[in-house]
Amino acid sequence: MLILKIAFRNICRNTRKTILLGTLIALGMAFLFFANSVFESADQGVRTSFVGSLTGDVVMASESETPFSLFGNEIPVIDDYEVIPSIPSYADISEAFDSLEAAQAYTPVVSGAAGVEIGDYRGTSAVFGIVPESYFKVCRDIEIVSGNPAGIAEGGIFLCRTIKEEAEKELKRPLVIGEEVKLSLYSNGSFKIRKGTYAGCHSYINQTAPFDSIILADPTIVRGLIDYTAGNLVADSGDKAEESAASDDFDMDTLFSEAEDTEKAQGDEFSLDKIESILADTTERDALAQVSSSAWSFVLFKAKEGEEKQLRKELVALANDNHWNVEIKGWRKGAGLSAQMVFALKAAFNVGILFIIIGAVLVIVNALVISVLERSYEIGTMRGIGAGKPFISALFIAESMMLTLTAATIGIIIGIIASAAFSGGIALHNDLLITMFGGDVLRPVVTFKNIALHFAGAALVGALSWIYPVSLAVKIQPVTIMGRG
Repeated sequence: MLILKIAFRNICRNTRKTILLGTLIALGMAFLFFANSVFESADQGVRTSFVGSLTGDVVMASESETPFSLFGNEIPVIDDYEVIPSIPSYADISEAFDSLEAAQAYTPVVSGAAGVEIGDYRGTSAVFGIVPESYFKVCRDIEIVSGNPAGIAEGGIFLCRTIKEEAEKELKRPLVIGEEVKLSLYSNGSFKIRKGTYAGCHSYINQTAPFDSIILADPTIVRGLIDYTAGNLVADSGDKAEESAASDDFDMDTLFSEAEDTEKAQGDEFSLDKIESILADTTERDALAQVSSSAWSFVLFKAKEGEEKQLRKELVALANDNHWNVEIKGWRKGAGLSAQMVFALKAAFNVGILFIIIGAVLVIVNALVISVLERSYEIGTMRGIGAGKPFISALFIAESMMLTLTAATIGIIIGIIASAAFSGGIALHNDLLITMFGGDVLRPVVTFKNIALHFAGAALVGALSWIYPVSLAVKIQPVTIMGRG
C-alpha cells in the first residue's frame, strides 16, 4: 500500500509529463479499440452472409493437393478450367450423417462455372447444382424473389437477381418462367453445352461479388457440364490408384520381367468388317458416358446453435474412423479468398498496430528513463535510509503500470463512446469494401472480449515499459549520490 501511495504521489507531482504520456496512450487505445470494434462488425457481417447464404457452418470436400473452395481452384488457372474433384463414395458416406448429434441439416452441392446464354444475353457465372429440399434448410438466408425452388429438381435454373436484371436489361423484356437457358463450359479440351429452363430468381443479403453471379441449377445439368460422368470418375479413381501403386512398388529392373514371346495365330488378322462390328457395340461406352447421379463436389452442414466446433469434431472423427478420403473445412475455407479478404485486411491492420505498440513502449520507456535520471538523488536517499532493490523496483513498476492502465481505461471508454456514436452505421459505397465487410453498413460492435483483450494489451505494454528503467534505478548506489553532494 505504501508503494502505491508513493507511486500515485510521483505521478501527480510530474503533471506535465503525466498528462502528455497519458494522452498519447489514451488516444492510441481509443483508436485501436474503435478500429477493432469495426472489424468485429465486419467479421460478424462476413460470417452471417456466407454461413447463412453459401457455405453453412462446415464444408466437406474430397481430399486434394490443390486448394478448392465452392468457387473452384484457389490458385488462378489461366489456360483451362479445373474441375473440382467429387467426393468418393458419397452414397455410402452420407448414410452416417444422420448420426451427427451437432448437425441440424446438411445438403450436397455440385459446383462449377459456366457461360450463361439467354437469347442475346451473354454472361458468366458460378453454378451450383443443388437439392432444393435440403439446400434451403442449410442456406436459410437466401430470399426467393420469384418462382418455385422445386422446379430446380426438374431441369430448372434459378438466376441471381443481378444476373436476371442484367439479362432483362439486355433483352429489353422480362424473363418468362420456362424459357430456355444455356450453360456452356470449356474444359479438358472439349466444349460442353447444357440446357435448362428458367425457374425463378433468388437474392442474397450481400448483393455483391461473389454473390451477384451465382446460379442454382438441377445437379444433373451441372454434372454434365463439368463432366461428372461414370467414365471420368472411374478414370480419376484408377489414375490415383495407379499413381499410388507406381510410387510404392515401381522397380526399373522388373519392368519387363514378365515379358514372353508369342506367336501370331493364323486367321486372327483384323478386317474392316471385324473392326466395324467391334465399334458397333456402344453399350460400355454409353454406360461410361452416363452422368453419375451420386457425384457431388461438396457437402454443406448447418450446425445446431453454438455447436459449430462440436460438429466439425464429429465429422473429423467419422472421417478418420471410416477412412474417408475427404477434407473437413470451416466456412471460411469453403468460401475461399472472397471471404478471407477481410481477415487479411485485419491482419495487415494488426501488423501496423504492432509497430504503434512498439513506438508506445519506446516513448514510455524514454519517459521513465528520464524520470529515473531526474530522481537519482531521491532514489539514492531511499537506498541510504534502507530501501532495498525490491522496493525500488516495485515503486517504478507500480508507477508505469498505474499510468498505462489508467490511460488505457480512459482510451477504452473513449472508444466505447465513439462506437456508440456510430451505432447507427457507417455507410459503404465501394463494392470491394462491401464485399470484404459483408454488407453496405458497418456498425461497430462492443464486446466484453474486445474490452478484455485491449486491457490485457495495455497491461503488456506497461509490463514491457518498466524493464529497462527499473534496471537503471536499482543500479543507483547511495554512496554515489553522497559523493556528488
